[in-house]
Amino acid sequence: MSSAWPITGMSWACPRCKQALEKKESSFDCTSCGVSYPVQGGLIPYLLLESNAQETMEHKERKAAVKEMFTSFNRALEDNGVSRFSTFINWGYAEPSDEKGGASLPRGVNHQSLRLLQEILNGVDVEGKDVLEIACGRGGNVRALCKSYGPRTVAGLDLTETNIAFCLASNRYEQASFCVGDAEELPIPDACCDIVLNIESSDLYPRINRFYDEVFRVLKAGGVFVYADDLDALKFEEGERYLIELGFEVSLSRDISEQVLLASDLAKGSRLAALGDTLGKGDAVWETMGVPGTPIYDDMRAGKRRYKILHLVKKA
Repeated sequence: MSSAWPITGMSWACPRCKQALEKKESSFDCTSCGVSYPVQGGLIPYLLLESNAQETMEHKERKAAVKEMFTSFNRALEDNGVSRFSTFINWGYAEPSDEKGGASLPRGVNHQSLRLLQEILNGVDVEGKDVLEIACGRGGNVRALCKSYGPRTVAGLDLTETNIAFCLASNRYEQASFCVGDAEELPIPDACCDIVLNIESSDLYPRINRFYDEVFRVLKAGGVFVYADDLDALKFEEGERYLIELGFEVSLSRDISEQVLLASDLAKGSRLAALGDTLGKGDAVWETMGVPGTPIYDDMRAGKRRYKILHLVKKA
């Protein structure tokens, strides 16, 4: 099953003017400004701006590099025959007890990633809610939300076409929908989301404050921004201040750096096996995933970077 257009709840919008889109056979057409957005292969909505005066050439090059990085990652999974099992791209979460007595725990290729999602969503009521995941990757979080948390709708957005193609091909849930879109120019109407979820991607955004602005715009009053990432410690402090100034109230701020570092240690062997020789040390994906021995891992171990979970409520 594949879904590109929610039947209830949220709907996609023009990323330029944020107004309604009309679904045609091979496009989504803006009912206000008239811009047409293609639907590739009859399935994948491309809700991206062709031009943006606010973006510099450096911004565009950084986004192109991100797309190439994850396209290469997806290709490596395919080449090694593990693509259909690999639905998450994150650090994972582990406690010291997992290392000592892990044999008694339920195991699977995505065990630590699912554990991370559980920790991130702890205390958030998802049942019956409209959820937007920005940077949904290969759809693991969307799948877990639909299977275990009871949302009304979940919309997954990602900049990388191959990620969205995989999500659509493997989706089994009517309440899930996906599109190619930009975190800095969300194709979502104002104040329509109960929950916005973003995990381990904001450090890749050239204009992170623009991303924060967009999250605030699409959330309903009282809605929750569920945010988890590994960032430079100072960048996290600056980001929290900016979010509070926007009108968010912090209901949770939790540092889980030690837990994700342990998860990375425990998962190193399985990641090496999954990617084989296709990607290796020094590859951009390898660095982003926080594999032991990479600069990101070493900086977090040294306290220069932190991994935090934030729950931020949009004030009424």
